[in-house]
Amino acid sequence: MTRIVCLLLTNELQAHAALLQVALAHSPRAEDAGAGCIYLDASGLQSLFGDDARLAERLRDAAFAVGLAIRVGVAASRLGALAAARLGAGVTVVEPGGDAASLATAPLALLTLSEPLATRLSRWGLRTLGELAALPTAGLFERAGAEGVQAQRLARGEDPRPLASWRPVTAFEESVECEWGLETLEPVVERLSELATQLCGRLGARGLAADGFEWVCRLAGGCAHEGALTPAVPLTEAAAVTGLLRLALEARPPRGIVEGLTLRARPTRAGAVQESLTDPSRPSPRFLAATMNRLVALVGSDRIGAPALLDSHRPDAVGLGAYASPSPRRGEGRVRAPVLALRRLRPPAPAAVTLASGRPVAMRSSRLAGRIVAGVGPWRSSGEWWTRQPWLQDEWDVELADGTLCRLAHDGSAWHIAGIYD
Repeated sequence: MTRIVCLLLTNELQAHAALLQVALAHSPRAEDAGAGCIYLDASGLQSLFGDDARLAERLRDAAFAVGLAIRVGVAASRLGALAAARLGAGVTVVEPGGDAASLATAPLALLTLSEPLATRLSRWGLRTLGELAALPTAGLFERAGAEGVQAQRLARGEDPRPLASWRPVTAFEESVECEWGLETLEPVVERLSELATQLCGRLGARGLAADGFEWVCRLAGGCAHEGALTPAVPLTEAAAVTGLLRLALEARPPRGIVEGLTLRARPTRAGAVQESLTDPSRPSPRFLAATMNRLVALVGSDRIGAPALLDSHRPDAVGLGAYASPSPRRGEGRVRAPVLALRRLRPPAPAAVTLASGRPVAMRSSRLAGRIVAGVGPWRSSGEWWTRQPWLQDEWDVELADGTLCRLAHDGSAWHIAGIYD
């Protein structure tokens, strides 16, 4: 018989780590659900601590002993235990087989739903888990897919997934002491290469890669020389890491005698990606990372990165951000519907536009020319009025007689083509 206990902090600012230790002291299987919430497996603990009520009281007393105020819920599923802890007072025990009845009046917000599914259920007028559980399963699957059926099972107290047992985070860090001190750069790189080999071996043994590295050179006199690098792709090759470290240290070498070195790796699980038979082959991660860091050494780190949208309403407000680790996307491998994308022109192309009744009916520029057969707009946008360079413009999306779609913009004095739709 499965029994799940939920430990819920009444104040999320309290020590979450201390709550986790309380759970692990009573059960070898505990799941960290974050935000002051811990689940633990209470199956088979009756011989040690008594029935569910006694175990729950013991957990609450153990938390109080370390300065934590918690609510405890016991049920046969995670959601049932969470509802008991969140909606009950102090200690709440749901009898075996009673999860569905106890969840019937609980709010639908207890479920973690995707935004589309949450919006759909709200439009249907569903407010409680009991209302979701009462829907016909076949009809729910036709309208909400597998996610809707899974949510309904949870609402009925069915939770087949086992607890994800908490494990301490492995620190990927290696250090070495240099008894005689290192005065030149080459021996420093050699020792860092040894540390990189050890780290990459540990990462590879766990099926991980590193998307960032940090190093600390402890200098004579108590000073420290620190640095960090972010490769363009996660790495597990010691030779590639060594090459990046060499480039970074050559650009900013330590100023003094190095008496100790520490190298840290930030682990990540890079998803396997199937190579396409038609797309060009991807470059070697080693060569790509080395090339990117050579560019950083030449032009500076603030001029190398991935495009990132800026927090502004100004059109084409983009900047450079850090590279994100590639990860598998939902729906990978499925046929996706075509997406209309706007290709921005930088700089915008000047254009001469003919108006009729205040609407563009024809345009001519070095890029495009023709009669406008359809158009929507204008959309006025403005911003940065509090600076010395405010901006304001009206935008139109228009279709030319040859089928070309483009965006026209007027800044109050002149027209220009802001972009062309692909």
